Amino acid sequence: MARLALIAALAVLLPATVNAAGIAVDVDRATVLVADAPDAVRRPASIVKLMTAYVAFAALERGDVDEEDVVIVSRAAARQPPVKLRLRAGQDVRFGELLAAMAIGSKNDAAVAVAEAVAGSEAAFVALMNAAASDLGMVNTRYANASGLPAPGQRTTARDTALLALTLLTDYPERSLIFAERRTRAAGRGVTTTNPLFGRIAGAQGMKTGFTCAAGYNIVGLVEREGRRVLAVTLGHPGKAARLKAVRALLEAGFEALDTGKPLEPGAPSDAAPPDVGGCAARSVARAAPEPEPPEPEPNDTYVPPAPPVRQALALPRPSPPPVPPAPPPPPPLSGWAAFLGAFATDAEARATMGVVTARASGARTLPRRTFPRARDGRRLAVIHSLTRAQAGALCAIAKRAGRYCITLNPAALLNPKARWRR
Repeated sequence: MARLALIAALAVLLPATVNAAGIAVDVDRATVLVADAPDAVRRPASIVKLMTAYVAFAALERGDVDEEDVVIVSRAAARQPPVKLRLRAGQDVRFGELLAAMAIGSKNDAAVAVAEAVAGSEAAFVALMNAAASDLGMVNTRYANASGLPAPGQRTTARDTALLALTLLTDYPERSLIFAERRTRAAGRGVTTTNPLFGRIAGAQGMKTGFTCAAGYNIVGLVEREGRRVLAVTLGHPGKAARLKAVRALLEAGFEALDTGKPLEPGAPSDAAPPDVGGCAARSVARAAPEPEPPEPEPNDTYVPPAPPVRQALALPRPSPPPVPPAPPPPPPLSGWAAFLGAFATDAEARATMGVVTARASGARTLPRRTFPRARDGRRLAVIHSLTRAQAGALCAIAKRAGRYCITLNPAALLNPKARWRR
């Protein structure tokens, strides 16, 4: 009854709009506490920059880039529409400053400069973003750029965004603190957070906002109280007030529902197109002005529709064929519980072992299975996934009776790229 009361209270608190979608998650237990249309497809806007940060963090951990590296700003980066850091083509800026300006102030030119520094081009970086989304089980997410500016096909869901944010917090706990910072300096300019939670919600720790006219107002909010953390994602609101009210309701309901819920797992794939929220319909929107930009004592990541010449410049390159997705359909993303059968010298040996185990289990021949190389030595890891907890346990019991190694993996361990079983 208490659970039903929480859901009813949340329904009253959330704005009455068919476009809103949200989810609240217990960060430390990776469980869903409250959800409202978590798998509804929406436009991400600057929430995209969470994935830009995720790919950049991975590059920093590998040593591909360093925070002290000097990045020469490209013309493409400098030409990004506001909100921007007002970078100039040819300007030298530290990689760490660009990353901070993107994460804290949601600067679009900084996001593209980060992408180019990591991958050589924004298009190559976007391919890395989409590959990472697939690995994380973000089955309804597709990226088209590194900034979140309007682009055909760019989409996500509240559940997918929660999976990404949770992975950022668990895989890169120190680096993710950048989303809790309220201000920084980059390229000689002051940068202030876009996050409205600071000063309004007790225990606020970031993380990211987003807005375009079509996407409406989005936010990923993180709050810690008495050692417990709740992450809330809400997408598709027609105004800032509605967004703040919705994320506050999700966070409060989440804290009330701690120690309940089911594990956060990937959702069901959807072919639905994201709707236009019409976040600009209720107010007057000025066209993009030439430099200098207006002062920003209260910065935001609002995207204002550009004048026709700027709109022309926003057209994304159309590679042929596109780097993502490949022509053959990709294998189903890792999801659910899994049975991990160990590391093998060859792919054939890994697949043969999975075949031996599934052949002894009724109805298991068609279960999704995956092999991929282990980073440190290239040995092939064998995983049978998309299982229930009971199925994973049953498969491992069969494997052990046959003298094979096997451990069960819960959804969080399966999706964690730094989990012990992958090493």
